[in-house]
Amino acid sequence: MKSKMATREDILQILQEKGAVLQKDLWKELSIDSSKCSRILRKLEREGLIKRVEVVVDGVKTFKIIPANMEIKEIHEEDNLKIMMEKVKDLKGLPPCFGCLEKNCDAISCIKLEAWLLKNSKNGKNDVI
Repeated sequence: MKSKMATREDILQILQEKGAVLQKDLWKELSIDSSKCSRILRKLEREGLIKRVEVVVDGVKTFKIIPANMEIKEIHEEDNLKIMMEKVKDLKGLPPCFGCLEKNCDAISCIKLEAWLLKNSKNGKNDVI
């Protein structure tokens, strides 16, 4: 079993190499339990060595871990659209509105719905509108 210091150093090394990593991927990569990883990351955050940014991945809240000296980059809308188009594969033909958790969603500006419409129109399904 690794010592806490080795694990801390491993986390910082991974961040130096990758720039950013999801917390759930980090504890899996290090083969440590999620609660131990969370404790170490909270301590690194208090020390000012990392930033933890809350994100939702596959409907589950996790944190994106980034080095403290790295700027938090906003995802460009076109990148977000690509991500959403990949995720709508799981909807089995239904528009994303059926599983949407957004409380103040506007269908006209909904990126998830736009991705779904684009995906279905590219598949030759002209009856989505």
